Amino acid sequence: MTQMTISIDFVSISLMETQFPMLLSYLFPSLQHDDWVECQSGIKGFDNQYTNNYVHFHFADDSDTQLLILSGSTCRYLETDNWSWQLFFEKVFACKTAGIATYFRIKRLDIATDEIGASIQVKPHTVDRYLRQGILTSRATRILFLNEKKIASHSSTGISCYIGQRSSKAYIFLYDKGLEQGMAADRWYRTEIRLRDPFAGEMMMKMLHQPLLFGVLVAGYLRKRLQFRSPTSTIKEVRRRPLVGWYDRYLARVAACELSYR
Repeated sequence: MTQMTISIDFVSISLMETQFPMLLSYLFPSLQHDDWVECQSGIKGFDNQYTNNYVHFHFADDSDTQLLILSGSTCRYLETDNWSWQLFFEKVFACKTAGIATYFRIKRLDIATDEIGASIQVKPHTVDRYLRQGILTSRATRILFLNEKKIASHSSTGISCYIGQRSSKAYIFLYDKGLEQGMAADRWYRTEIRLRDPFAGEMMMKMLHQPLLFGVLVAGYLRKRLQFRSPTSTIKEVRRRPLVGWYDRYLARVAACELSYR
């Protein structure tokens, strides 16, 4: 049996007509006494950034827009005993009412579903096998497989799979997370839903206003975007075939998960 968790693994939010001190005290009151430094941004359209080496607020000298970026490691850094993603996004959506910013956009949101164990079934190889058999369907029009390697060590991080174009506003990314982290292969796989505006904001709006386990939203999204169809069905039109049993069970397990640190 595998262990399954759901987490937020990347957040990018643009906030207009606001300033760093206000945002820091409003969104991250517990981090106000950290050692914040100003340094070069490195992102096109922005000159500098304020950072504590985890949270990054990017800004341009001639603009009052702040770009907040939380990487995967930053998300894990924030997830202490009193952290709540629900409270964080409630604050984001209330920033105009609170007088913090006049407008915001959730520019990117990555949601990671991790499976750790010996019987993982949703892998890039699974996608390839069902695709070759002609029994995989998706709203995406393109699937890309890459054999990725680390530059420094030349070691392989396994085959990764992009379901949908990486330039699109929504796609799914499958890869061997354990191998990427230097662990044994086939022990820890990650299914990432990567959303951009407006889909990122819509997903968080659903979380805030629907009293459901977050996994229900994730499973619903996966069911709409990616379908492994039954290889034994006699229905000729593949899109009308039922889902294969193991994938139905997989989605049920996802639906039973709550977001870590919700």
